Amino acid sequence: MRLADYFDCAVSRNPDRVAFVDGPARITFTEAQRFVHSVATALVNDSTIAPGAHAAIYAPNDYRISLLQIAINRADMAWVSVHTRNTVEANAAVLNFADCALVFFHSAYEAIVPKLKAGLPAACRFICIDRASAHGEALDTWRANGDARFVAPAEDLERPAMLQPTGGTTGPSKGALHSNRSLEMGLISVFSTLNMDQHSRVLAVAPLTHAACMLTLAAAARGGCTVVLPGFDVKTVLRTIAEERVTHLFLPPTVIYALLSDPALADADLSSLRCLAVGAAPIAPEKLKEAVRRFGAVIYEVYGQSECGFPVVAKVPADYLREDGSFDEVALRSAGKAGQFACVEIMDDDGRILGPGERGEIVVRSTTVMLGYYKNPEATAEVSRFGWHHTTDIGIKDERGFITIVDRKKDMIVSGGFNVFPGEIEAVINSHPAVLDCAVIGVPDEKWGESVKAIVQLKAGASVDAETLEALCKRELGSVKAPKSIEFWEDLPRSAVGKVLKREIRGKYWEGQWRAV
Repeated sequence: MRLADYFDCAVSRNPDRVAFVDGPARITFTEAQRFVHSVATALVNDSTIAPGAHAAIYAPNDYRISLLQIAINRADMAWVSVHTRNTVEANAAVLNFADCALVFFHSAYEAIVPKLKAGLPAACRFICIDRASAHGEALDTWRANGDARFVAPAEDLERPAMLQPTGGTTGPSKGALHSNRSLEMGLISVFSTLNMDQHSRVLAVAPLTHAACMLTLAAAARGGCTVVLPGFDVKTVLRTIAEERVTHLFLPPTVIYALLSDPALADADLSSLRCLAVGAAPIAPEKLKEAVRRFGAVIYEVYGQSECGFPVVAKVPADYLREDGSFDEVALRSAGKAGQFACVEIMDDDGRILGPGERGEIVVRSTTVMLGYYKNPEATAEVSRFGWHHTTDIGIKDERGFITIVDRKKDMIVSGGFNVFPGEIEAVINSHPAVLDCAVIGVPDEKWGESVKAIVQLKAGASVDAETLEALCKRELGSVKAPKSIEFWEDLPRSAVGKVLKREIRGKYWEGQWRAV
């Protein structure tokens, strides 16, 4: 079924249940459905918008984002994920590439809409979701004549439903085009793996215009409730968990670290939490242990990509916690096991599936995998070699099925003929209690070709010297893999979803070189 079909089924089971909480607003499933169907009717009746058009939502967190995504799906159109933390110019380029015909925007971005419009064709419509605007019709006015129940045509599971820009940490961003079928299986994978049901209460903190929407949409499909916050603030998050009896929450590791380091956590009521899902980047094992001690046995780690959804690999408490409460260290340091709806293997460059303990590329087969890259058949063919989706992540799968990600394929450092994988070194450095995060890269070296360098961000108020970290790495990994130099930066550059931008860091050291490795 389509996302919108699941939502309509949830409405029929829970008409009076609250679906969304946003500040003082509490919207029932019936009220939410009325909004969805009126928007879908307006989309189909608007003569300036072609069937199957692409629409984007440019807004800070707001319950209407999820309802607009469902409405776009109800109208058999596709929404384009937008990360509002990107620059306006970058987002205009993404929307232009995506052939976006309609942008729903919030008045919080009123001032930047002219600049956004300047980068898009004049035919692109703009509609303001929360009030009248000089730059676009008010949503409530536009949908005023669309209150009748929208009757959808027969579903087409291969019809495009979502265009998701990829992370772009190692190169230009592409657009992963997902169908109704892959979106459906993605939702099923989320609510099955994270044990979501009609009693789930999801706290939405990460931007809903981007990948974090999957938890909210999964909750809507199951008949659960989403509590929306405009952004991350430690005290607000902790207070909301207690007051709204939040059961599910998704955060990147850097935000988890901020929670763990805040004194307010000690007095927080977290008794309602059933699942704190960590994703977007690996969480350091020692930090995961600390999170379990502070939050309880509710930490889930999820792995996926824009191209194949998430979680295609997941680590649940039963994987890494023994019955006596001790940690299974091997499981803890892994990303987890293949999800219920994905086949995940390790492959060499010749397409051979490797056995336990062998290092190679992590590849995926699943209904959650995209249709392909939008307008890029060459890249689609490249990432789909041998009939598998290629993640470009390097991993090892053990006899029990636990998959450990050791690096990204393109991040490998070759120093003096030795292959060095930065992920191994980063894990060791991140285990030091003074370290918040780090990035390990190869830098030019006349003798070795590349030498290993670590860029380290410390916790606020913490200190450690380079010699101590170098000695730690030598002790854990040997002298070849230990950094030959360490720098301390106040902040590491990050993408809109929190990933460290190694390409930016490397650029500082390789500028002017005739080669990049």
